[in-house]
Amino acid sequence: MTSLEQPRRAPRSPFWSRTGPTLERVILVIVALAIIVEGITVAGAGLPVGGVLALVATTAGVMFCYRIPYLGLVLVAAGPLIGALFGWAPIANWSIACFAALLLSLRGMSAVASGGVVAAANLASVWLVSGSLSITVNPEASVSAFAAIATAAVGSAIRESRRYWTELHRRTTEAITTRAAAVDKSVAEERLRIARDLHDSVGHQIAVVNMHLGAADVHLPADAHASRGDLAAAQQGVQAVLRETQEILRVLRVGAEPDSLAPTPEHGRIPELIETFRRAGLTIEATLSGLEVDLPLAVSAAAYRISQEALTNAHRHGSGDVSVRVSVTPAGVALEVVNLRKLNAAAGPTAGGGHGLVGMRERAASTGGQVQVREDARFFWLTATLPAEPVLTNGAPA
Repeated sequence: MTSLEQPRRAPRSPFWSRTGPTLERVILVIVALAIIVEGITVAGAGLPVGGVLALVATTAGVMFCYRIPYLGLVLVAAGPLIGALFGWAPIANWSIACFAALLLSLRGMSAVASGGVVAAANLASVWLVSGSLSITVNPEASVSAFAAIATAAVGSAIRESRRYWTELHRRTTEAITTRAAAVDKSVAEERLRIARDLHDSVGHQIAVVNMHLGAADVHLPADAHASRGDLAAAQQGVQAVLRETQEILRVLRVGAEPDSLAPTPEHGRIPELIETFRRAGLTIEATLSGLEVDLPLAVSAAAYRISQEALTNAHRHGSGDVSVRVSVTPAGVALEVVNLRKLNAAAGPTAGGGHGLVGMRERAASTGGQVQVREDARFFWLTATLPAEPVLTNGAPA
């Protein structure tokens, strides 16, 4: 993983470390079934004292495992001893004691304590019953002790695995959060740097151009009306660039999206945009409806920017005649721009588009809309449809 990458989520722990509560419930069910079977066995044998006392001690020990763990350990370990002292073969009590050691280890008791006590009690009860701990005489001696130690060790291992993965998950989550905060800080710093550069270089140069245009207007002869009109149009364009530059600077400094901070719905400025291109020499037939309908700012901005880029392409690649149709309804925006293609004697009709088309498609897609183009030998059509509500993109509002 490089320094620019970060994990998207914490690692998933193994199955056995995620099943702690479930495993405890399963153990309790097994122990309950064993107690029931032992109770039936003791009742069938005529309720001998050793069997009854061993069953009571074991059952009480299991019940205390949650509230008073060490008392529970003593009672489940005492069950086999009590049964053996009164002549009852405590095989079921051994098994229940081993499961109790597993349960206690899962709940945090030391495996040495739970496994050692139960193993010692099982060995002692085997000796009381058979009078020998030799595995050649009585194999239960080794089985009873080994089972207690093994179950306690398994419980301790599962508990430590759960603890390890819980800590790993916590640290990974903290690392992701810290990394995200560092990335956000870097983005904010870069945004401010770009804002400073834009203000100091681009903004300054545009302001200088505006000043020179004003000076040129003053220096023109009195009868240069056409030139004054061109200079006035150029000044309006420069002032529009200055306003948009200031808006971009504000966006960069506060760290929000430009469309979300647009002070007024931009689709309402489409008539002004059309007039700008008319002054630049385009013959535009416009059919506009529903511009007073409120739209989400992202959709409004997309409608304006797509119209702006489509008219720019028509001015650059067309012959000067353009048809614009914009229809705004509560359901969304339908936009169509059709222009005559400029004929090139050498290569035929010029081709429009390029990066502008890519930008328009991306702008439309960001709101859940689409842009389509088609052309023939004379005409170039661009149509865009934008829904009134931006759709979700990658789990976040577009």
